[in-house]
Amino acid sequence: MREVYRMRRAVAVAAAVLGMGVADAFSLRYSQTHRAMPSAVRMTATMQNTEAAPASAEATPQTYTLSVTERARTVAQSCTSGTLCTLCQRDEEDGQNAPFGTHVDYVLDSAGCPVMLLSDQSLHTGNVQKSPRATLYTQMPVDPNTGAQIKAAMPRVSLVGKVVPVTDKDEIFALRTAYSVAHTYADRLIESPKFDFWKLEPERIYYVGGFGVQSTWVDRVEFETATADILALESNELVNKLNAEKQQDLRTLCVQFLGVDDTADFESVRVVAIDKLGMDLRVATDYGARTDEYRVGFLCSVFAMEDAKSEIFKIFQEAWEKEQGYEWEDMGPPVMKYAEDILK
Repeated sequence: MREVYRMRRAVAVAAAVLGMGVADAFSLRYSQTHRAMPSAVRMTATMQNTEAAPASAEATPQTYTLSVTERARTVAQSCTSGTLCTLCQRDEEDGQNAPFGTHVDYVLDSAGCPVMLLSDQSLHTGNVQKSPRATLYTQMPVDPNTGAQIKAAMPRVSLVGKVVPVTDKDEIFALRTAYSVAHTYADRLIESPKFDFWKLEPERIYYVGGFGVQSTWVDRVEFETATADILALESNELVNKLNAEKQQDLRTLCVQFLGVDDTADFESVRVVAIDKLGMDLRVATDYGARTDEYRVGFLCSVFAMEDAKSEIFKIFQEAWEKEQGYEWEDMGPPVMKYAEDILK
């Protein structure tokens, strides 16, 4: 069994590196191994699983999914700009302060508070000086080099709270460096007496996972200590590559492990996101009239894109094996449906 596992691992890595299809890569060695010991391999797998429960059976959603709070923190920390909605003081005479949205750049401090460099001549600065209540909206970007991603499907977060000036000298010193690294154009602005750091202190946080799916308020205290996903800014390229080049492998995965019927009503499948614990799939069925989202977990957390590629291709490989009639008890990744179509 150990030799078979090494073989499967090597094939997965080869497929990931070379960009081969799972069937093509696996056929290089699969037939030789299983012709030599087809029943022995499956028997060994079964015997070993009677002694230890399969990893997928032991896994819980908490072990292979980012929490909603971690997802929200990932969006807020990965993005560097957003829309700041303040209360427009120009409407004060009418007694109705309408929301006023403007573009702002920001960095996130260690407590998850967005810090902005605002001009004392900007309308939004005048607004928060009179009424500090504000909301910062930010959304994960799409890859401008491809039309594969839909903006409405990207996760976003709204941070609601009060905007206050940053006055601590030590904090300002640290922010000068952090802000300059994130926004290189701001070097001269930081030195100007007309610009100051302002911080939005979140009181409420609202997270939306994408169009028509998961949306909820996030606990503020948990948000402060949550850890952002390390692959967030790197995963878009792999997401696009899988969607463009691995449709057959994705469909096989859906049929074999997600229970999707491979009939005419299976409209499409797309990878929505990839993180250190797994990937999210959006599956359209009923001739495109119904959309559900699934979580496909990795059996171990990854900390680099190459490891994520390896995990994904191992999943593709097992789906292909199952399709060919080769199965064992611990086959397949941990999966769950976490969002159903709102039009259901």
